Amino acid sequence: MRKHGKTFYWASFFLDSAKMQAIYSIYSFCRKIDDMVDEAKNLKIAKKKLLIFMDAWSKERSHPVISVLNNIPKENWPNQKLVKMFLNGQMSDIKFTSFKSEKALIIYCYQVAGTVGLMVCDIFGVKDKKMRYFAIDLGIAMQLVNISRDIYEDSLRNRIYLPENLIGKYSSKEIANPKKEATIKIDLARKKIINLANIYFYSASQAIDYLPRGAGLAVKLASALYQQIGNQLIRTQYQYKEKRCYVNTFSKVLITLKIITKFFVTFKVKLKPHNKNLHKYITNLPGSHF
Repeated sequence: MRKHGKTFYWASFFLDSAKMQAIYSIYSFCRKIDDMVDEAKNLKIAKKKLLIFMDAWSKERSHPVISVLNNIPKENWPNQKLVKMFLNGQMSDIKFTSFKSEKALIIYCYQVAGTVGLMVCDIFGVKDKKMRYFAIDLGIAMQLVNISRDIYEDSLRNRIYLPENLIGKYSSKEIANPKKEATIKIDLARKKIINLANIYFYSASQAIDYLPRGAGLAVKLASALYQQIGNQLIRTQYQYKEKRCYVNTFSKVLITLKIITKFFVTFKVKLKPHNKNLHKYITNLPGSHF
């Protein structure tokens, strides 16, 4: 997490020791599955590794990736449905086809990140399904920021997550080295996706204060730092060989102080009902608001 998930690592220090270790395990579990796809020499190897893992998980056999969960109670392990959804998202990266619309984008974000929000709920002991809707929203919001941040990196893997209805049809090479017209379309699409992410961030923010004591501050901080990445991207024009956007240490400290101060003076009000419309594309998927 320190190497690959700096935002989560920073926020994790505001958890108690047991929850911190559990979150590290879940992050490692998901990251290792993701790496099977992203770091494989070719798609055939990636698919083979993923299928071996899927078989081991479904039959409760030992596997190096599964072993990272051994230091947390079995009742807190991700359930079969969530892992299956997460794996479906990874499998779609192997046989990747460009998204036609925001619907495909949101479904993908649910698969690879909304499910992780639900896994974290299990770590924090959040059983209320109405609270869990908001966890899906936070996962979707963060993944939308990831996609907006990693456009160039993803193009090098022959993946274009920006929906065709926003940018038109482009090859990964054209995204990696865009002409002026493509750059303008990418910038506009990125802004739209970040604005969409902010809608999901706002929804999630309404429920964070209702998390169990010791979890709310960490989640609120992770959310704020991720949202800041999106805000910085809005002010940045897409460019050839784009470097990854991050929040520098000084900004992290300022945001952390602001969040801590606000967290301890905020009074809870009645939690508003979840906006069902945010899940209109995922109503048939586990844990969603249908």
